[in-house]
Amino acid sequence: MSKSILSIHLMGGVDEIGSNMTVFETEKEYLIIDYGILFPMDEVFELNYLIVDYSDLNPKKKTTLFITHGHEDHIGAVSHIVNYFDNFKVYAPEFAAALIRKKLLQRKLICPIKIYKADDQINFDGFKIHPIHVTHSIPHTYGLIVKGKGISALFISDFKVDLNPLYEKPFDIKKIKELFNTSDLRLCFLDSTNILNPGKTPSERDLLDDLDHLISKKQRTFITLFSSNIHRLRTIFEIAKNHNKKITAVGRSIYNYLEAAKECKLLNYEDFNFISEKSINNPNSDNLVVLLTGCQGDFMGALNRLSNNEHKSFKFNENDQIIFSSKPIPGNGKKISKIYNKITSFGTTIYTDKDYLVHASGHPGQEDLKILMNEINPTHYIPIHGETYFLKKHKEFINKEYSSNTIFMRNFDSILINKDLEIKIQNNEPKEPLLIHGDDLIIERENISKRRKIASQGVVFISIDEKDKSLKISYEGLPDSIKENLDKIYEVLLRVAFSEHRKSKPQDRAEGVRVKTRQVFKQHLGYRPIAMVHSK
Repeated sequence: MSKSILSIHLMGGVDEIGSNMTVFETEKEYLIIDYGILFPMDEVFELNYLIVDYSDLNPKKKTTLFITHGHEDHIGAVSHIVNYFDNFKVYAPEFAAALIRKKLLQRKLICPIKIYKADDQINFDGFKIHPIHVTHSIPHTYGLIVKGKGISALFISDFKVDLNPLYEKPFDIKKIKELFNTSDLRLCFLDSTNILNPGKTPSERDLLDDLDHLISKKQRTFITLFSSNIHRLRTIFEIAKNHNKKITAVGRSIYNYLEAAKECKLLNYEDFNFISEKSINNPNSDNLVVLLTGCQGDFMGALNRLSNNEHKSFKFNENDQIIFSSKPIPGNGKKISKIYNKITSFGTTIYTDKDYLVHASGHPGQEDLKILMNEINPTHYIPIHGETYFLKKHKEFINKEYSSNTIFMRNFDSILINKDLEIKIQNNEPKEPLLIHGDDLIIERENISKRRKIASQGVVFISIDEKDKSLKISYEGLPDSIKENLDKIYEVLLRVAFSEHRKSKPQDRAEGVRVKTRQVFKQHLGYRPIAMVHSK
């Protein structure tokens, strides 16, 4: 195969839901689509998040970062990359730009952001980037078509096909048809998140009746949802106002998104009966709607705090109802189930999407994909934005329904296209994500491993005093019953340090004591704790 004129590298967002990053590359330029975060699972011990390792990208190469929308898994890592490239531009829709600016300001970073709209075109080394307005669960969401001579690549990572939305323009199928269908080589990259849903994803419009029915009840109503879903928030605000109910919010992220929405003239919460949490005089009023962050069971979210009875003003009781206007993201089901049980123990009535139509996903079911596919005819179809199982099911669905050449790709795989429009799939060795901890610091994977061992096995600290020929033992995370055996353990370790290793160098003596410490504690505990030895 001759030299590539365009390479497409899937660096994040496949094999997982999160860490979205795709790189289109020519000889002279990069086009990076999104740079987001992946929230860690519980077992990685209080990491902030994970991001794609971008260190293989050439910092000298001209680079455009194109943001599709403002969700954290698409913008959350932007602060890590803004100073990496020498020649770097960021394009983002208005709402996402407002959110990114707040992040950069918090970190004292400066990076100009150019706001694009649906009619704009962006140059990319002989190609044109055409933004495509799509419907999703956050305002100002776009896909894009990268178009060059004989080539069109349609890339929409997050969408549903809503042709009659409440607060925005419909999904723009017409523009996709006009730009995409005219090329000889037509590559299609589409969302896999809801591929297991055989139906059509509901519109936000479809939720109006059931939300109105529940919110109109004369009882205190709690609602938990994604703070970024400004359209859902607007619906709740409108319904509360119609029933003359006051509304408040618990959790910082809702206030952050409401401020950004006000800035972008999407929703002005001051036009409604909104009262800040600190200004509530009667938190038990049955005329109150309380919005809660943490719909995914986040440890610091308001929902989790209230379910643990840890909030000063608001306590669940038998007269309350709570609406879960969201669904658990894959992997969060157990956390949400525990919260259901805790809330139920207070006597509070829980309503979920299994009881009423109170949530609409932002991702396409199979019928959404059919609506789009019936209007376009890709030569190559690549499932993206989903866990490995979802990608495989997406491929099977398309192969069954359509004649496109469907390609199963994973993180760090590449598509290489030459001037004759020939395609080669290159399977590359994946790179481990970067682990971000504390004040935006990268923490090494081996140190996470150490932390895991300390958390599961406990730790023993031995301080050897070379001058006095003595040692001190302390420990954390071990059963209190070990105290009964400390005198015996002390004698054993003292003998090892100053009899068996009396002629050893201090560092060799310390290592001998460390090994013996783990052995002797195992005799009393049944397992080896971590041992740390200091010699002075």
